[in-house]
Amino acid sequence: MQKEKARRAKLKGGVMGDSKRYSSKYALSSKVYCGCCGAIFKRRTWNSNNPSKKVVWQCKTYVNEGKAACDAKSVDEQVLHSAFVRLFNRMYENKERFIKTLKANIESALSSRVGQEPLLDIEGQMQQLKSDLKELVNLKLRNQIDEIVYDEETNRLSSELNEIRQQMLILEGGDIRRKKIKERVDEIIQLLNSRQDILEQFDDKLFNALVENITILSPAHFVFTLKSGMSIDEILD
Repeated sequence: MQKEKARRAKLKGGVMGDSKRYSSKYALSSKVYCGCCGAIFKRRTWNSNNPSKKVVWQCKTYVNEGKAACDAKSVDEQVLHSAFVRLFNRMYENKERFIKTLKANIESALSSRVGQEPLLDIEGQMQQLKSDLKELVNLKLRNQIDEIVYDEETNRLSSELNEIRQQMLILEGGDIRRKKIKERVDEIIQLLNSRQDILEQFDDKLFNALVENITILSPAHFVFTLKSGMSIDEILD
């Protein structure tokens, strides 16, 4: 039971021990963007001369021009680190399905020419999955859903949404772009296969190998865009 609790804690980014061991203050530089105004997020240290100092990331527009220009909230660096740990572990735990879907989408897109109808169908599926995820979050906020059921359903819907996003990305691209995406997908698959276990703490090398950028929609909702172009939502409890 204790082992299972520890495993669940790791999957949720509840990292124990020295969380800075593999981290770098430069790992997130030029990779964090504001979902409100599109500006880059900058790393700042609050109460730098106090023991209670905290490192946060803030929108450049907000810092330079104030709340009237952009009211995006700051995000704790450790929260972003933990969000990446959760994201990676979700990918790793569902590795076989994740890799199988990536390969199937790539092969399908490279061997066919797709018109507007399949794209419209995919867009419809995406909107429905987003709606279902939003409803799950609302149920959780109202304490109307069991935590285990919530975790399982969130993982299932998120996985389906990520798969459809990747499929759409590939279908929309031209031949050269598709081949480039295939190369990056192959790199991600190789990286996942090389891992022996889930991630226990933030690893800047792994982060840089996987993530193109992070869009901050709110302090509790981030969108990680992988090197392959796939976008994955990470929503905090």
